[in-house]
Amino acid sequence: MTSPTPPSPSIPVTRMQQLMTPSPVPSISTELLTTADGELNRELNSFLYDPPSDPRLLAGKRIAICCTNGVEEVEILGAQVWLKEHGAEVHVVSPRIGEFHPTLGLRFPPLAATHVLAIRLMENAGWIAIDRYMDEARVGDYDAVILPGGCWNPDALRTDEHARAFVRGMHAAGKPTCAICHGQWVMVSAGILKGRKATAVWNIHTDLENAGAIVSDEPCVIDGNLITARFPYDLPRMVHAMVEQLVPSA
Repeated sequence: MTSPTPPSPSIPVTRMQQLMTPSPVPSISTELLTTADGELNRELNSFLYDPPSDPRLLAGKRIAICCTNGVEEVEILGAQVWLKEHGAEVHVVSPRIGEFHPTLGLRFPPLAATHVLAIRLMENAGWIAIDRYMDEARVGDYDAVILPGGCWNPDALRTDEHARAFVRGMHAAGKPTCAICHGQWVMVSAGILKGRKATAVWNIHTDLENAGAIVSDEPCVIDGNLITARFPYDLPRMVHAMVEQLVPSA
């Protein structure tokens, strides 16, 4: 297995290890995303690596990150770490792996019962612990929800009746309901995009349009409590938009 590229001197090694495990194959690289010369890349760099501006900013707030296997690593870990460092309680909420008919030929390691497998584009990354199962999540327990991307993750999550109901409930309650990249697929299946302004990763804009959304190619689109973003480097704008609704004076 090839060794990962050493982190840029401007990024602490321990911080990089916290946000990205070694990569032996082509993938989305958190290091490359955060060191490229682009406005959104610089924003992501600051979001991921700067010390927390206010460790008590989100004290008392509880955020659900709903996902399953195939979740994009930088989107889940970036959000999870930033929110926790700013005082929020963050739960990774996922469906139970369940059982499959033997004719399907599916096989899951025992770890899949308690963790979700993160990915970087098409590469398997590390396992992330599940804090609460989807059928246990209640709208009243959370102040906001984030639906991260990774193509496989939302495509599986959207089939879960509890996930769809939870997203509909959070949205109906007026709580920040956020999705990035392919995460909007869950919103499509939950039926909450008709007539709403939204964005997503470029290749699923048609899916959003077919669901009745008014789609634009912007880093972050805010329509009431519906907050959507396109790509990992848009993560800071989505999270900051969510925070502005949770803590209006922030």
